[in-house]
Amino acid sequence: MSKGISTYSIRMRGARRRACRALRKPQNSQAQLAGIIRSSMEAIISVDADQRVVLFNPMAEALFAWPADQAIGRPLTDFIPERFRAAHEAHVRRFGVTGVSDRQMGRQRALYALRRDGTEFPIEASISQTTHRGSRLFTVMLRDITERARAEEAMHASLHRVRESEARLAGIIRSSMEAIITVDSAQHVILFNPMAETLFGWPADQAIGRPLGDFIPERFRAAHDAHVRRFGVTGVSDRQMGQQRALYALRRDGSEFPIEASISQIADGGVSLYTVMLRDITERVRAEQALRRSREELQQLSDSILATREEEKRRIARELHDDLGQRLSALKMDMTMLAADVSEGRDTRGILADLTGMNGVIDDTVASVRRIASDLRPALLDELGMLTAIEWLANDFSSRYGLPVNVDGVDADVPEQTAIAMFRIVQEALSNVVRHADATAVDVSLARMDGQIELRVQDNGVGWDKKPSGTEPRKSLGLLGIRERARLLGGTVAIDSEPGKGFRLTVQIPREKGI
Repeated sequence: MSKGISTYSIRMRGARRRACRALRKPQNSQAQLAGIIRSSMEAIISVDADQRVVLFNPMAEALFAWPADQAIGRPLTDFIPERFRAAHEAHVRRFGVTGVSDRQMGRQRALYALRRDGTEFPIEASISQTTHRGSRLFTVMLRDITERARAEEAMHASLHRVRESEARLAGIIRSSMEAIITVDSAQHVILFNPMAETLFGWPADQAIGRPLGDFIPERFRAAHDAHVRRFGVTGVSDRQMGQQRALYALRRDGSEFPIEASISQIADGGVSLYTVMLRDITERVRAEQALRRSREELQQLSDSILATREEEKRRIARELHDDLGQRLSALKMDMTMLAADVSEGRDTRGILADLTGMNGVIDDTVASVRRIASDLRPALLDELGMLTAIEWLANDFSSRYGLPVNVDGVDADVPEQTAIAMFRIVQEALSNVVRHADATAVDVSLARMDGQIELRVQDNGVGWDKKPSGTEPRKSLGLLGIRERARLLGGTVAIDSEPGKGFRLTVQIPREKGI
């Protein structure tokens, strides 16, 4: 129950005072006073100096469920809950001493009355005193405020829930993993949560009051201002932002970062407030860009593999036709002529000479078959191991292209797929050196370290500059193939190069990892 004096009680007390003044006039009769008491919407109880009831109006009968003839003569305490009786008696005594004609009761604490059935109900009351024929009379006017108390209690509970909701909301805003910025209709910041401080590099006390444009790159400010105005006109409560194009925000140091954001609006006291919730998506954008590049590179690699297979088929077909085919054709012709010589009884020594020549053609044919087979898969890889096969490959490149290739390292017992991948990586790396490096020497090394096989291929060629863009100066399908082979084995590829200082390729693959 409210401890203050309600507007209604002030109005009623003024009416009572006017009624009393009117009744003191000679033209007003005792009958008029009795009528007012009987029809009053307030309970009126008068007690004598001993605080025994001498007047009990109909409204008092209704509120307390006591008929007047049984209430009159009873002590006033019969109508007061026991815990309030002593305090009430002391209050009436003090009031009698003051000489004040009337006073509002219950300013310090809630007042309760007691019905005949023992139930209590909250009241609002005032007390007045008069002297009649030398005896002091105290009159209490009261009303049942149960409904008002319930309404006030409900209001207080509602306010309590609102405060709790506000506290929860404040906690959510403070701990949110998204930046939350609220601006007024003039687009000046009025709320700036801790995550916004982190993302933008502005402390909240300096950010609040600043125009929202200070947090948006200049090229987007006009469009954003127009967007917020249009959004305010729509009446829509919230909307996702950036569906048509990428959004960027501006840090205090002038750097930009991509964001994902949504905007909502509410009206507070007739003023429109706009709240933007955003998150930094830099890492996601980088991942998407990397994924897109990876897909493009894999597509290029796939196309290159198909083209390489077709070229390899053409090369093998050409070698089979031009080399083996011609040798076998020559051998067939020799056999035909040999058969004719035998049938004609030619001298045995001439036949033996022809057989010796045919034997040489057969040896050359066998060598060609072995060379073609070695190009497809060197037998040394199966017979003598990975290091020996790489040494054979280095010697082959040296003899073919006049490029000194030095191989150093220790052999390692690795799965077959790892040995094949290492051999092909060296083969592709040496091919790149021949095509692009303009080098005069190449060093190849194999080492075992921490459960991994490390391969290094380093040349003394022209190198390339990766600093301006951080990427390779050309789309090297050979390097893409090397990376893909290493990735399939759970390995990594590192490249180190500078203009004029050569090129170094480092590949690390787990020893026990297979495709």
